[in-house]
Formats: sequence, C-alpha cells, structure tokens
Amino acid sequence: MPPSTTSSVLERIETSICRQYGKHSPHTADTHPATDCEYTAVVDQPALPGAMETATLRVCRGAAVDLSDHWAFFDDLAPAAAFVRAGRTSNLMSSWELFEAAEVRAFCARHHREEAALLLGRQVYEESEIHAHAARFTATASARTHVASWLGTLLRTSPAR
Repeated sequence: MPPSTTSSVLERIETSICRQYGKHSPHTADTHPATDCEYTAVVDQPALPGAMETATLRVCRGAAVDLSDHWAFFDDLAPAAAFVRAGRTSNLMSSWELFEAAEVRAFCARHHREEAALLLGRQVYEESEIHAHAARFTATASARTHVASWLGTLLRTSPAR
C-alpha cells in the first residue's frame, strides 16, 4: 500500500476505536469489558492499513472468518483458509466467509479498556484460492512437525555431556 494511503487511513482511525467506528453494542457496555474476541465494530475497508504498532495503536494484518455472529481473526490467510476448509466439512454451518483483514486495537480513555475493530478487505471466495492457501498451511505445519520430530530424535540420541 502506498505510504499516502496508509497514513490517510491511520489518520482517520485515531486512538479511540469507538469514536472512529461507532458506539458500543449492548454486549460491550462500559460495565462489561469486552473479551479479546469481541469487536467494537466490523467494517468494510477496501484499503486496509499496513501492520504497525505504536504506544497507542496496534494494527495487525491477516485474515478473518465470519462465523455468523462471531469472527475468528488469523495472522495469515493460510491458517484461516484451512479453518474455513475444515469448517465447511462440519455440521456447524454450510458456508464460512473468508476475508483479507486488519485488526485495529487501541486503549479507549473514555471506556478505560482496550477496544478493537475488525476491518474487512477483499473477500476470498474462489475455492481454488482457498484450497491453495489451505495447502500452504498444511505444508508448513507438516514441515514444522517433521523438523520438531527430527530435533527430538537428535536430542534423545545425543551423548550426555
């Protein structure tokens, strides 16, 4: 994303998520702090801001999966796509939507807690793209398992010092 687009998006975000993206819903009232998975707002944002962290604001880039009334945020499209593929084979629901996304978190002085907004970018709906991302996640997980197994064997067979 060009620097001018990134800075203009961040200028609009401010440090109070509720002021930027709207009021709290009833389940995130002042007297009931939100959990890590509740969002003050979920909004379409075609130009997603880049990842960044300052003393007052944290923006994480990744992917989000719509689970009807709840959202699951992942740090990459690959694990999110694997989650979607697995979910579509379950009895929970027939269609899970996958989006490129950014999670924006900032402390709200008015509500005395951290608030979060989920910004939704491009929807990933092509099965071939979801399959490619899920395959990348599987390959990475398989490689990590192989390396962990190899290291475990190496450590067990190393002579004691």
